Amino acid sequence: MNERNLKDLVIRQSEFKGEIGVARADITPPPGIYARSWGSALHDAAEGIHRPLFVTCMFLRGGAPQTELYLLCFDLGWWKDHAHELEIRKAILEKSGIRDDQLVTHMGHTHAGPATHLQDVGRQGGHLIPPYRERIVEGAVTVLKAARANAQSAVASFTIGRCDLARNRDLVLDSETFLCGINPDGPVDDTVLVGRVTDSKGKIIATLVNYACHPVSLGGGNKLISPDYYGAMREIVERDTGGAPCLFLHGASGDMTPLRSYDADTAIADQNGRQLGYAALSALTGMLPPEQELAFDRIEDSGARLGRWSLRPKPASTMLALTLSETELPYAEIPSEAELLQQLENCTDRPLKERLERRLLVRRDIGDAKGRPVHTTILQIGDAFLVGAPAEPYSAFQKELRSRFPGHAVMVLNIVNGNVGYLAPAATYEKPGLYQIKISRFRPGCMEQVIDATAKSMAALEEAHG
Repeated sequence: MNERNLKDLVIRQSEFKGEIGVARADITPPPGIYARSWGSALHDAAEGIHRPLFVTCMFLRGGAPQTELYLLCFDLGWWKDHAHELEIRKAILEKSGIRDDQLVTHMGHTHAGPATHLQDVGRQGGHLIPPYRERIVEGAVTVLKAARANAQSAVASFTIGRCDLARNRDLVLDSETFLCGINPDGPVDDTVLVGRVTDSKGKIIATLVNYACHPVSLGGGNKLISPDYYGAMREIVERDTGGAPCLFLHGASGDMTPLRSYDADTAIADQNGRQLGYAALSALTGMLPPEQELAFDRIEDSGARLGRWSLRPKPASTMLALTLSETELPYAEIPSEAELLQQLENCTDRPLKERLERRLLVRRDIGDAKGRPVHTTILQIGDAFLVGAPAEPYSAFQKELRSRFPGHAVMVLNIVNGNVGYLAPAATYEKPGLYQIKISRFRPGCMEQVIDATAKSMAALEEAHG
């Protein structure tokens, strides 16, 4: 390699320059609300609060023509069916006055949060669900407006770190025993994608932490409302960034669980969160200054011949755009509503009853259709992509997309603008006893189909906007 080629060597980070605003509101529910997320739980209502729950908004403005987008992150679990998400979304849109195509909603996916589906109103603590839904909407509207009002010229920069909190959770003991627990030999994704938002003076005004790990530090024995591990993670990151709000972006974690999972002790959730928080801070600490790149500078003769690198200006991309990718997925065979109702009538096993009730919601959501279109939401934010799946894909989903777009930071988020359940690799269907496969709505090949459609839309964005 000659010297001229060496001068072409450069290290840069994905960046976006535009107007960015962030706002947060407390949406912690009252103790006593119905909060049974686990079939193994022996209680129905929450007895207290471990850490507060928030709704956080990041407002983005930029691009040509000018685009305005809102990323709205809830410290909540998941949408149980299409109507569940639509009811909340419609109320937010009506009261905020923003368009549907501007709003990207994302669930942090804690399994220690309150119920928000109206089917649970008649259960212990269920009377608190309707007023709590109103609080969710009010909080969302407040932060949507505040984030827009707070918008200022800023640069969002992205980098990659590593954290081994997440472990594979598809554990097969024998031909009849399939567990949702740590599989020491299973594939993992230890990527922590960190975003740093700085104002015109270089001060950090927000951070983003994108990581794929199911928020299930706390299991059926926990009786407290909690954001799970990402509550402590945010506390750690915000403590060391001058209180700048930290947004947790829950990655493609269909097969990922914390090393310490399903516990009743909230100290475990905090321990898991600190581990991720320090990993995020490590990545954040090593980032280049905004709108700078590190380039090969010169050869310096010493005891060894040294390659010297130096910072040089690199204007951030101002591109901001949103598109949807669509693919039609065929449904798997699911028992009829009558069959499920009959099984429920005769069921005395509480965990099994919980599974049947969830399956019944899926059956009613599907109706008589043979399949459904699934839309992936794709944001191009400067040199970075944010890919929102209305589902819970396996980590292979994000690994494949990142491999196809190596020159970009690719943030993949689960449960964005809806939720159609798990998307698993086709090979996983060879293990039909796995939980994710037993409850999947779709046939083998569904995840690969969504990956291809999403990558095609990302490529089209990249070609259109550079």
